[in-house]
Amino acid sequence: MFAVLRGVNGRRHEVDFADGPVVVDVSVGSATVQITMTEVDASDLSRSRYVTVAVPRAALAAAMAKAVAMERDGAERGPRLVEEQ
Repeated sequence: MFAVLRGVNGRRHEVDFADGPVVVDVSVGSATVQITMTEVDASDLSRSRYVTVAVPRAALAAAMAKAVAMERDGAERGPRLVEEQ
């Protein structure tokens, strides 16, 4: 699992969790949805890897609806369950 961010200056920032366990927290507000992923096995919590993304609630709902519709139409893309191996 990973997250990639490209800033205004074009600089790329990555958080790579590899195959380590993570905790996912989702907070839903009236205007935004905040998703935070944090590594579980951090020996020093002040230095643990995490990523937080806040997205407009309406935009997330529209993207999810589009992905579900694509799956229903037989297209390759769409939400999928990634099972543990």
